[in-house]
Amino acid sequence: MEFERFGRAALREVVSMHDELGVLSFYVTASPQEEAAVKPAWRIRFGNELSELREQMTAVRDRERRTALLNRLDELETDFEQLLDPTESGLGRVMFAPVGDGRARSFSFQVPVADQIVMESTAYVRPLVNAVEAAPPAGLVVLSRDGLKMIDYRYGLTEDLGGTSFEIPVEEWKQMRGPATAELARSAATHRDKFERRVEENLTRQLRAAAPGVAEEARRRGWQTVVLLGDVQLTEIVAPLVGGDVLQVDAVVDSLPPAKLAEYVEPQLRAARTRHGVELTERARDAALSGGPGALGLEATLGALNDSRVAQLLLNESGEWDGGRTEDGRLYARGDVPRGEPGEEVVPDPTMGERMIERALDIDAEVIVLDGEAAQDLAESGGVAAILRW
Repeated sequence: MEFERFGRAALREVVSMHDELGVLSFYVTASPQEEAAVKPAWRIRFGNELSELREQMTAVRDRERRTALLNRLDELETDFEQLLDPTESGLGRVMFAPVGDGRARSFSFQVPVADQIVMESTAYVRPLVNAVEAAPPAGLVVLSRDGLKMIDYRYGLTEDLGGTSFEIPVEEWKQMRGPATAELARSAATHRDKFERRVEENLTRQLRAAAPGVAEEARRRGWQTVVLLGDVQLTEIVAPLVGGDVLQVDAVVDSLPPAKLAEYVEPQLRAARTRHGVELTERARDAALSGGPGALGLEATLGALNDSRVAQLLLNESGEWDGGRTEDGRLYARGDVPRGEPGEEVVPDPTMGERMIERALDIDAEVIVLDGEAAQDLAESGGVAAILRW
């Protein structure tokens, strides 16, 4: 087993996992605070949950299904060792394994996940979505007079993307020595001023020339926020040319390694995430109340999901919703009656948050998990809303 690179495409592939015998979803956080022990507490917790799962499987009456479930756990023993290996990279680790075949998908992040083991007919992804939404993709761009470097930062992990060096031509300038007349001193000062202006103009041209590359990288990698770090005189030149959500941090940090840079700007990124969430909730509310492309509350949002009209699904990170689904996969709030064939049965489903995420990803909508102030703004709407395509 190898930990794969996680992204939106991988998430959609995991959500599409379905197995009548069941899909096993494993979540564990390799807490560094607990690694001093001979057997860390997080490994003990995982082992206890695995034992409970084995007991549940042993109690399954269908002999064929029981055998398949237990055999699958035996096959995964080697994968469990890697999932629990303290020397492996990644704080949060997840694995999804259908029972009926040998596939298994594993991912690791530098963000914690809620420790649990779940078996359903599909992969259980809500804890995964909650975890990665806490650290959405962002770009860190370090500017200096020598050049710029870009860093991709997502899910707590950094990737150095390299950068561009600036070449500032230095013309020959003979330094005058000895006593000089007032006229010569004025001439030298004027020459120096002209030289410095040419250097600044050259630097400005190169910053402007590099900015479209930053904008293209932001678009291609899906950066929610671009953080420009460096002297404010430099960031002010680049910021309006990048576009989108751009933060300027006036700090000379070009000597810091990528992980330290991410740590340095984490407070600004958290604030940006909150601001982004508040803006989306306000947009959804304004649109819904004016009869535009917005939905507020569970019933309206589920209706839009059923009609494939959702562009962005907004969910309270800790929200719980009561509803059900029909045989064809349509979702309904509790008490809501389907408009289809008479007598169409709605089967209660206690994991409506999971079902909404699955449906959203199935129609290529964006899932946005909200906490803090943004989640509070959704409270009156039951912790769920959507921005619609039409």
